[in-house]
Amino acid sequence: MENPKEIVAKSALRYITSGDVVGLGTGTTASEFIKALGASPLSKEVTCVPTSLETESLAKRVGLNLVSLNSVERIDITVDGADEVDNNKNLLKGGGGALTREKIVAHYSKRYVIVITEEKLVENLGSRMPIPIEVLPFSYVQIIRELNQMGLSCQLRKNFTTDNGNYIIDCKPNQKVLKGSLQDLNKAIKLLPGVVETGIFINFNPEILYHK
Repeated sequence: MENPKEIVAKSALRYITSGDVVGLGTGTTASEFIKALGASPLSKEVTCVPTSLETESLAKRVGLNLVSLNSVERIDITVDGADEVDNNKNLLKGGGGALTREKIVAHYSKRYVIVITEEKLVENLGSRMPIPIEVLPFSYVQIIRELNQMGLSCQLRKNFTTDNGNYIIDCKPNQKVLKGSLQDLNKAIKLLPGVVETGIFINFNPEILYHK
C-alpha cells in the first residue's frame, strides 16, 4: 500500500504541464514527488531546478532534466514539503538543511505547492519542530548566545554542513516567543550578523495539499 506521503506527492502531478520549469524541493515528501514525476510521461517534457545536492542526485537517478536556477528566466511551479504549516499558510522548513536554496527557489516561482501529511498542520510555527537557522561557521557561538537571549533555546545541528558550507542552528521558542509575532521574530533573527537565512517562510501564499 502507498504511504500518505506518496499519495499526497502524487496528487501534485496534476499541477504540472508540458514545458514547465519545475522547482524541486528537498525532504522526504518532496522526494516522493520527484520519484512520481520521474515515473510519469511528463518527465521528458519538463525542466527541473533542484534545491539541494541530495535532490539533484535523486532527480538524476529518476531521469529528470536538470538545470541551474541561473540558467532559467522563470520557475513555473515549485513543489516542496514543509516541517510545519500554520493557519495563515506560513511555513517552517529546513529539517533537511536546504532552507536557503528552498526559499530562493520559492521566491522566483510563479506557483508554490506544498505537499504535507496532516500532522504538519499546527497553530504556531515552532510548536512541534525547532526553527532552523543557517549561519556562517565563523560566528555560530556568538549567534547561539544572542538567540538564547531572544527566548530561543538553540543547539548546533551535529555533524551537518549545508550545501552552502554553513551550519544549522535548531531553535525551540519559549511560550512568549511562540505566541508572538512571527514577522518580528524572523526580522530580528535575520538582523544578526552571520545569519544567512531562517526556516520561517512568510507571505509565500502556497497552495497546501495534505493527506489525512
